[in-house]
Amino acid sequence: MKIIASTFLVFGFMTASAQNAVMEINYETKIIQDSINKNQINIYTSTLLCNTLESSYYSREAKAFYSRNSKATNTISTNYGAIAKYPKSVGSVYKSRNSLSVSMPVGRYIFTYEEPDLTWEILNEIKDIKGFKSRLAKTITDTGQTFYAWFTDEIAIPDGPFRFKGLSGLVLEVYNKNRTIEIYATDIKKSEEIIEPLNYTADIKTKSKKQFLEARKTYQENPAVYNGNMRVFDEHGNERTKNMTDRVKSMNTFLD
Repeated sequence: MKIIASTFLVFGFMTASAQNAVMEINYETKIIQDSINKNQINIYTSTLLCNTLESSYYSREAKAFYSRNSKATNTISTNYGAIAKYPKSVGSVYKSRNSLSVSMPVGRYIFTYEEPDLTWEILNEIKDIKGFKSRLAKTITDTGQTFYAWFTDEIAIPDGPFRFKGLSGLVLEVYNKNRTIEIYATDIKKSEEIIEPLNYTADIKTKSKKQFLEARKTYQENPAVYNGNMRVFDEHGNERTKNMTDRVKSMNTFLD
């Protein structure tokens, strides 16, 4: 893997167009969204397509879900009738040069906002990750969270999962201070796939990230606000709306 990566580090970055990736990195994310109940862990996978100027980070399941040609095979029963079942993760990130656009769900809606850059502090720790010499870095986000990232200069792309970009090499692992969020690279390979943002068709373009954070807070306090008073039923016709509402209100870990 290291030989393959090094080969296109020399030639691939110089020949790829701005719209085509040179690498595909797949990541697994683990989130304990209720820090009081640490036994409930959400696990999902995402893909990063990147070159030195652009990148797109999303779940393959979400990309298929929002494709105009896709047909829903899994549905849930609601008072509005059967609707397509959401993927585990619908959020995405699109980077174009110095612009970082993040799309995140609030109930049934997708909010898109510009994410501010992170300021990194390089630490002394070094370890091997998937055959790449990696260094540890630390950052405190604009929302006050402390994150650590392992990155490698042997893949000289200043990118990584979600908003964790801007280091001198590719980010292979990320975790927050209390380990309720962990992201690991599971697969690294060459790619020429087109880099493009997910097409949500009806996302809400916010004026600032603050608008998204306020909407999320309102949704936690009253989930019906951003769910159109939708009621959810199981396969036997039993209402499960309260279960969904209680789950939303218990969330206190966020990847932002």
